[in-house]
Amino acid sequence: MNRKPKIISTESSSETLMGGQRQVILTSMETAGDVYLVQGIMPEGSEVPKHVHELEDEIFHVLEGNVELILGDETLEAQKGDIIYLPRGIAHGIKTKGQKTAKVLNYVIPGKNFENFFESLNKVGPQISKAERDAIAQKHKISFL
Repeated sequence: MNRKPKIISTESSSETLMGGQRQVILTSMETAGDVYLVQGIMPEGSEVPKHVHELEDEIFHVLEGNVELILGDETLEAQKGDIIYLPRGIAHGIKTKGQKTAKVLNYVIPGKNFENFFESLNKVGPQISKAERDAIAQKHKISFL
């Protein structure tokens, strides 16, 4: 393994997907597949629909704004500074709460499968249909509900 320490800026370029932007901070290649770290920039109205990961745990760290999280059967609000742990197998979704843009760090553990999922989505582009998204998700053991 060729892991090296790294200083990363969260001001790097970003990709647009699901109503917001993603800034890749650490790739799974840089962490030998252990972690994939992205910053989500979620303007008003941004939402990631409810879904389940079979293979990954996630940690969300709210850096700015407020978000609403659906965690299993609960709906919770999180604000700047809050950290949310999502074990694999738990249905969850996230959306911006209020009019202020939210920024959320998303740690995905392990990272490689989830990173490959987003790479596959990006190959299709932002106009991806729900059917195409769901087919790609299924290949990566992610189910949208």
